Amino acid sequence: MVSPAADIFRQAAELNVSDPRRKGSTIYLEEGCELIVSGDLHGNRNAFNKIIAHAALDANPSCRLVLQEMGHGPLDPKSGQDRSIDLLLRAARLKIQHPQQVLFLMGNHDLAQFTGNEITKEGRGVCKAFVAGTHFAFGDQGDEVLAGVNEFFRSMPLAIRCPNGAMLSHSLPAPSRMTLAGTDVLQRDYREEDYHRGGSVYEWTWGRGQTAEQLDQLATELGADFFILGHRHVETGYEVFAPRGLVIASDHEHGYIVQFSGDLAMNAEIALECVKPIAALGI
Repeated sequence: MVSPAADIFRQAAELNVSDPRRKGSTIYLEEGCELIVSGDLHGNRNAFNKIIAHAALDANPSCRLVLQEMGHGPLDPKSGQDRSIDLLLRAARLKIQHPQQVLFLMGNHDLAQFTGNEITKEGRGVCKAFVAGTHFAFGDQGDEVLAGVNEFFRSMPLAIRCPNGAMLSHSLPAPSRMTLAGTDVLQRDYREEDYHRGGSVYEWTWGRGQTAEQLDQLATELGADFFILGHRHVETGYEVFAPRGLVIASDHEHGYIVQFSGDLAMNAEIALECVKPIAALGI
């Protein structure tokens, strides 16, 4: 019997890959969009629920909801398992229900999961915990569901470009590895070698320590004006780390989103007017 959950992940993956706005690993959004962008979510159900309710996708057809790193959450106090598979499944269903509105960005945790690597957080391997949590939730269908999840992760784009010059990505390569990573991956399909250390996808999802000078160089090369990232743990929920760069975190009680028009100019000053605390959504 085919697992319904695995089929949902595969359908969502196909929608990611076949998106007519996608060129290579980048999605180019159309004019007239209102964006709601999360940072890393990591199984934070409360934040996820508030963001989805705030987006009100049925009532707001121009809304484009961008989600990232939904897996690898804390252990559930009742079961002792990582139940972030539940959040991922809800996100995949949302993609099927709203294929033009719901978008994803590939992160380093997604990459580690589908390549069979490991990330250690708070003394535990989160990839191993995710596998165990998926088997706990789906029993004998666990392996098939995990295969569907891996396909879903592999299908995610690296970047989303907006008409106003804003570029969204989970991270950017570290400055010292920019030449190694390159930018050509943004305009082409992924290759197997991209997924490993030194490969383009690896460097674009794992990079840290970005500088203002690097962002200026990327802006010139890519024709982008402003970069909105996740990846970093930011206690305050957001941080303007360079004149062209904003980081958003959504996985803790002080998490934020950023909401803005994809048509209107974006810079650091405007970005600070667009960040919203998740705790205040719906109030």
